[in-house]
Amino acid sequence: MQAKHLSGFSLIELMVVVTTIGILALLGVPGIQQAKQYTEATTVANDIRVYSEAVEFYTTTAGAYPATMTYTLMPQEIREYLPAIWKNGSYNWFYVNSGKYIYIYVYNLKFTAEQGVRLDSIIDDGNIGTGNVRVAFNGTGFIYLFTGL
Repeated sequence: MQAKHLSGFSLIELMVVVTTIGILALLGVPGIQQAKQYTEATTVANDIRVYSEAVEFYTTTAGAYPATMTYTLMPQEIREYLPAIWKNGSYNWFYVNSGKYIYIYVYNLKFTAEQGVRLDSIIDDGNIGTGNVRVAFNGTGFIYLFTGL
């Protein structure tokens, strides 16, 4: 009489495979999260750069910065230049022209400190305490200072 050999995996072999997959997944998660944060910071930095270019272009042609601006009320030259995210309320922002300072404050981004430094290094000098880009109000957003005055 011949012994029957069942084909398949033993319980130990299955446990080793599942454990190995779990360890590899745990090693990959921080890298994926870091890549996601890097991408978000780069996207916002590029969007702020486009906004600042639109305002600077308008200022060059009109001779002065806009006195006031919201996402629903802005000069046509700026509106035509900006992508929809600045005009449809996707970003929470407001523009200030006090006569002494002109800036845009973008808030509710929920950025980490690393994302803030990344954003500043793309647009400005990499130091969130100096230059045109500053962290605002206990890290709740970013201020982009225009240099026209």
